[in-house]
Amino acid sequence: MAIGLEDIQRLSGGKKLMILLGVLLLLCYFYWFYLFQPAFERKTQLGVDLETIGTQIAMRQQVLGQIERHKKEIAVLKEDLGVILSKLPEQKEIPRLLTSVSEAGRSAGLDFILFEPMAPVPKEFYAEIPVKIAVAGRYNDIAVFFDSVAHLPRIATITDVEIKKGTGKEAGEDLLRADCSMKIYMFLEETKEKPDEEKK
Repeated sequence: MAIGLEDIQRLSGGKKLMILLGVLLLLCYFYWFYLFQPAFERKTQLGVDLETIGTQIAMRQQVLGQIERHKKEIAVLKEDLGVILSKLPEQKEIPRLLTSVSEAGRSAGLDFILFEPMAPVPKEFYAEIPVKIAVAGRYNDIAVFFDSVAHLPRIATITDVEIKKGTGKEAGEDLLRADCSMKIYMFLEETKEKPDEEKK
């Protein structure tokens, strides 16, 4: 049996109020499940997504900052490597460099007792050329010679220095004998020859 508007009008005020509350609760139910709840869940999900994106952006900015810092460090290292390589003589320059060393000793007033270059010792991109040196002279002259070697335009180091009182021809005029090892660092050029297998 259908209930019409006239039937509702005949009801008492309390029943009309209960029906009104029922309709309002029904509307609230549909609003909550079909409108508010999906919108609230969507908003919550968007908030999580926004936070995740913010974190990813912060991490990428940090990585980008590290990349820029590493690029600058690499540029500085390349510059330093260029300076070092410019001070490494090539093989063809070694005889002239050895001559410069001996001339520096003679200019300092030293007599060479021994000047013996040894076979090069290859490293990664350079080789060490050991040179055994023995000179006779006054202490100040020996110090001037070592300083001259330190200021050569190419990399050369003196190690294992042993200074003792001269004997024999070196004994007069407060002459000393200095025995030391010198290392000259030579740049190794890349070989352009291909292996035999590639040639075949």
